[in-house]
Amino acid sequence: MQQSELDFINTLRQSSRYIEQHRGKTCVIYLPGEFLASKDSTSQLSQDIGLLYNLGLKIVLVMGASPQLDQAFTSAGIDWQLHHQFRITPTDLIPVFQQTIGLLRSQLEATFSQANCMQPNPPTLVSGNWIVAQPKGVIDGIDFQHTGKLRKIRHQAISDCLESDQVVLLTPIAYSLTGEVFNLNTLEQACEIASVIHADKLMIYGSNEQLTDLPKQLSIPQLNQILKTPANHEQALMLKQVSVTNNKVKRVHLMDQNNPSALLLELFSRDGSGTLIFSDRYHQLRTANIDDVGGILGLIEPLEQEGILVKRSRERLELEINNFIVIERDQHIIGCAALYENENHTAELACLAVHREYQGQELGSELLKAIEINALDKHVKELFLLTTHTHHWFIEHGFHLADVSALPNQKQSLYNLQRQSKVLVKTL
Repeated sequence: MQQSELDFINTLRQSSRYIEQHRGKTCVIYLPGEFLASKDSTSQLSQDIGLLYNLGLKIVLVMGASPQLDQAFTSAGIDWQLHHQFRITPTDLIPVFQQTIGLLRSQLEATFSQANCMQPNPPTLVSGNWIVAQPKGVIDGIDFQHTGKLRKIRHQAISDCLESDQVVLLTPIAYSLTGEVFNLNTLEQACEIASVIHADKLMIYGSNEQLTDLPKQLSIPQLNQILKTPANHEQALMLKQVSVTNNKVKRVHLMDQNNPSALLLELFSRDGSGTLIFSDRYHQLRTANIDDVGGILGLIEPLEQEGILVKRSRERLELEINNFIVIERDQHIIGCAALYENENHTAELACLAVHREYQGQELGSELLKAIEINALDKHVKELFLLTTHTHHWFIEHGFHLADVSALPNQKQSLYNLQRQSKVLVKTL
C-alpha cells in the first residue's frame, strides 16, 4: 500500500468520530471580504460547504465586503470615512453600496452553484430580510447615517430555512421597519446570529493581525485576560466582539483567512488549525476506568523509556486503575495522575504526566489540584512524591525537598538508590 493511501486511511479514521459528532449541528461561518476577494479560496470553501451540508451540518454564512466597498467607492469617486472603525454611510453611498453587495452575493451564489454541481444532493443557498436594522446613531458628535445596528433577528425564519435543508446567507444589507436601507457590520451580525439561534459553533476567518500570538485554545477567563493587553487594535476589536457570545455559543473558532482549508481542519481534526475559544470544557477530567488502560499506557510509555517515570506493566495498571484520574480530549487520554494512600494519613502522588503536545496549558496544575482535593476527601494530611526530573515544578506548586527518611517506612524499604529520585513533600 502506498504512503498516500495510508495517509488517506489514517485521516479518514481520525475524522470519522467528528463526522458523527457534528451531524445535525448548527454552524455560523463568518467570511470577511478579504477572503471572498480570492476566487480560489471562495471556490474551495463552496465545495467544503457542500461537503458539510451532505454530512448533515446546518450552515449559516455571513458575508463581509469591506475591501469590495472600498474599491467601489474609490472607483466611483465617492469619499467615505471611518469612525471607531465603522464606515459612515451617507445617503449618496447607498446606490453603490447596494450594487456592490448585490454583485458580490451574485458572484458567491454562482461560485457556490458551480462548486456543488457534481454533488448528488447539492445545497441551496438562500438569503432574505431576516435582520431588522436601526440607525447606529450619533457617536461623539458623528452621525453614522445609514450605518446601522441590529434591532431584531427573525431567528425562527432562519431556523425554518435550516430545518428545510437550505444554506442561509446573510449580507451587510439590512432594512428598518420603515424600509430604510442600512449597512451592518457583518462580524457583529455573525456573533449576534450565532447567539440568537444558539449555534453549536461560530467559525470566524480572520487576518494575521487579528490572530497574532493567540494560543491554540482559550477559555473565557483567558480570553478576558488577553482583552486587557491585546496584540493590536484589530485583535482587540475582534475579540471584544467575540466575547459577546459568552455562554451562548459554546465554541468559537478563529481561523486564518489565507487558509481556506482551515474550516475542515478545525471541524475534523483533533487539534484544528486555528484558535478555539470555549465556554464549555474543552477537555474532561475524570476518574479513570479499565477502558483507559490502553490510553494511559500510550501516554506514559515514552516517559518510561526516557527514565522519567518508573515502568508499569499493563497488568499492574489494570489492578491500580482506580487510583488514577485522567484528562480526556476528544476520546484521547492527554494527561493522568495517581494517588496511593499510605499509613499515618499520608499518600503518594505518582505518574503525573501530560502529553507533550498539550504541555504549557496548565493541565499538570489541574491534575495536581484534582489529586489534592481527592486526598483531602480521604483525610490525607501530607502528600509525597519521588521524581528524577521535575522537582522544580513541584516546588513551585508548594512541595519542598525532604530526606528519604521522611517517607513512610514501607516506601523507604522500596526506595531505589540507583534512580536517586528526589523526595518532595507537601502538607495539605
